Amino acid sequence: MALPRFAPRHAAPAFARCVACGLLAVLLGWAGAAVAQDGAAPRPAQVLVINGADAYLPAFVAIDAAMRASVQRGVDRPVVWLYETLDALRFAEGGLGPEMAEVLARKYRDTRIDAVVLVAEPALRFYLRHRERLWPLVPVVFHSVPSSTVRGLEIGAGVSGVPFDADYEQTLRIARSLQPRARRVVVVSGVSSFDEAELRRARRALETDADRLAVEYLVGATPAEMAERLSRETLDTIVLYLSVFRDAGGQVHTPREVLARISAASGAPVYGVHDTFMGQGLAAGALEPYPVRGERAGELLAEALRSPGVAAARVMAAPASHCVADNRQLERHRLSARALPEGCELRHVEPSVLQRYWWQSLLVVLALVLQSALIAALLLQRRRRRQAELGLQAQRAQLLHASRLAVAGELTAAIAHEINQPLGAILSNADAAEMLLQSGRISREELLQILADIRRDDLRASAVIKRLRALLARHDVERQPLHANQVAEDAGAILRPEARRRGATLELALQARHDEVLGDPVQLQQVLINLVLNAFDAMGASPPEHRRVRVETTEAAAGVQIGVRDFGPGIAAADLPRVFDPFFSSKASGMGLGLSIARSIVEAHGGTITAANREPGAEFRVTLPLAPTHDPSETLASRSA
Repeated sequence: MALPRFAPRHAAPAFARCVACGLLAVLLGWAGAAVAQDGAAPRPAQVLVINGADAYLPAFVAIDAAMRASVQRGVDRPVVWLYETLDALRFAEGGLGPEMAEVLARKYRDTRIDAVVLVAEPALRFYLRHRERLWPLVPVVFHSVPSSTVRGLEIGAGVSGVPFDADYEQTLRIARSLQPRARRVVVVSGVSSFDEAELRRARRALETDADRLAVEYLVGATPAEMAERLSRETLDTIVLYLSVFRDAGGQVHTPREVLARISAASGAPVYGVHDTFMGQGLAAGALEPYPVRGERAGELLAEALRSPGVAAARVMAAPASHCVADNRQLERHRLSARALPEGCELRHVEPSVLQRYWWQSLLVVLALVLQSALIAALLLQRRRRRQAELGLQAQRAQLLHASRLAVAGELTAAIAHEINQPLGAILSNADAAEMLLQSGRISREELLQILADIRRDDLRASAVIKRLRALLARHDVERQPLHANQVAEDAGAILRPEARRRGATLELALQARHDEVLGDPVQLQQVLINLVLNAFDAMGASPPEHRRVRVETTEAAAGVQIGVRDFGPGIAAADLPRVFDPFFSSKASGMGLGLSIARSIVEAHGGTITAANREPGAEFRVTLPLAPTHDPSETLASRSA
């Protein structure tokens, strides 16, 4: 047919261009789709876990967690986990027939399954019987199936797994090492299919000790009956706990809960082979660490996901068991952990106080060390201070003694005169007696009178020497009750010859009636002698009629006062505050130690000494506390001079 006249001459080329554009668009769409598909995230792998028991049993929870962690490390794409539970350990396996397989096949008909994990023996047997109806071309990994069961099954291609071995032989050896005197074994078990399989394995292990151990089987009883039965046992019995999923009455249980109940009541230690039983009353056993089983199953599953397809069957070796013991149960039954085999793991060991509170203990130790060091330093300081005090006391004693020697030097002339007088009288009487004897005119009465005079003068000289010796000698000072009036009289007896030599008058006005004080008489005499000699020196330039020193004792609220007053020119106002300072003296030849020593002696006796000007002269007043009235014989000893 001819084209209409009005058709454009370039219509054919335009149509060709449209067809070309359409083809290009299709090609670009295919390329974009391919690019989009290559750049998309990888498809998650979907893993179906079929548990033949209770998926929430602690053992399977621990194994599943380790398996999932191992898969996550070994696979570089997300994994979706799907779970089915058959729970054939507590219920009859009769329900795991074609009907169950049909239910699973229909349920996952529209779900792509990349791998199947079979947990426990019932799940493996069920899958092998119905594999063709389920997922015949999907890799399968099993775990928690006894090695003896695996060896009796035709696994086939594409199935791999990790079996386990319940090591009852090693568990019995551990029990025998802890209880070497045991003569019986009580085996506790339930009646589920798993319980019966465990019982068969335990029977084989007990056959080796049949000649040494009497075996009793406690099978199918309720937990209450088991607890009551085991409460009568002693350390002569080994209790071997297998598992109790179901009792003879059809009641289902959790094995760990049954173990905790019977262990609390049992009088004998309980042993087992399952890791999750430890801490629930199990004393010891040969245990397989469940995380190791889960990691190995995860490695097989990761390998299957990385290389999809049906591979050759591969069964790994069962993880080895090792000795584990609960220290709390050993202590409860008084079993020695030292009897365990070498390398046995001891769990639940209560740390000692130092281990639990190590840093607090360290702080306490450091505090004690620092405190001990401080105490030692204080004791050392106290010892040094005591040594210094003893040295100071020794020096003070020497100074006091030197002061008394200086006083004796000042009294030398008076003392010599005081001694010469009786000695001269003795010599005169001796001469007179000799002359009378030579003349033959002496009577018996005259001779007795001469001898009496000689004796009196001798005693007088002896008293002077005795007072001087007491003043100058070094001695242990004994603070004892004494009378201030007597101290003043004794000091006056020593000072009167010096007063006569200096042309002065020494007056004693002893007015205190209650004058008993606690002190040392020699030291107090030294104080009074120093004060009186200073008074004599102060009146050296005064007329003889004004050279008078008055020593008086009076009562005061603070005790007894001894006053020494002269009638000289007094103490200069500028010197009055400094008269007791060491090495201060208003005399040209004085050393300035007399009044300082006097003050130290008075203060050592618990008293005070003051100086004041009177009109005329100056007065020094010593105040001493009275001796305790409740025990007048009380004495205090100190080392001095």
